[in-house]
Amino acid sequence: MRTAGKEVVRARQEEPFLECFIEAYQPFILRTASKYAGFLVTRSDDEFSIALLAFYEAVKHYDPAGGSFGAFASLVIRHRLADYYRSQRHFEPEIPLSPQVFDGAVDRDMPDFSVQMEVSQSLSQKDSETAAWEIEAANQQLSPYGFSLTDLCVPHAEKPRRDCARAAAVLLQCPELMAELRRLQRLPVKRLAVASRVRQSVIERHRRYIIAAVLLVSGNYPRLCAYLEPVKNEMHAVACAAAADKKPF
Repeated sequence: MRTAGKEVVRARQEEPFLECFIEAYQPFILRTASKYAGFLVTRSDDEFSIALLAFYEAVKHYDPAGGSFGAFASLVIRHRLADYYRSQRHFEPEIPLSPQVFDGAVDRDMPDFSVQMEVSQSLSQKDSETAAWEIEAANQQLSPYGFSLTDLCVPHAEKPRRDCARAAAVLLQCPELMAELRRLQRLPVKRLAVASRVRQSVIERHRRYIIAAVLLVSGNYPRLCAYLEPVKNEMHAVACAAAADKKPF
């Protein structure tokens, strides 16, 4: 992007022109954010809001003597997105599903008590012997992947949960990726990120949850699947989009 320094100075001084200036360069903001994020950023993504504020910051602090405004704005956007991802890793907790949950005992002091209670109740409402069989069978199936149900962590925030459901749904709809998962017994993170348009870092961080969701939904685990409704809903949406030839991934 080649922008004369005087236009940036004018945008800094005149509020109406600043609004027009930012609006005109939204495609640049989206491209820059997408390049750093590793996926196609849209105006509804958090990354766009952060990049937009970073662009505004770049306008306010740009020095024409320091070189190209485009290079300076790109640098500021990348730095602000890097700060955002660091903060997400620090503040976005995962909720461990403790062994007591599968025994029907939930401590009110456990993190995200409501999530744990939902899982426990969904199991306790079913035949306990059948639920115990499902838990044992599921653990045997998860063992080659290096974890069990008691190691499983549920993303706490709504957006990563939705992203994980999307990734799991796309994986379930793609025989090639499913075959790779079962053959190598590990998640094809990079290919799944491209196919699902979910950030690679999100898939890697929550890979156990995604693997467990896919194996449970595709297997014979009706009791354990009781708390995977978001994944099943996303599966339905992906399947409908594919049937309508809308190219969901």
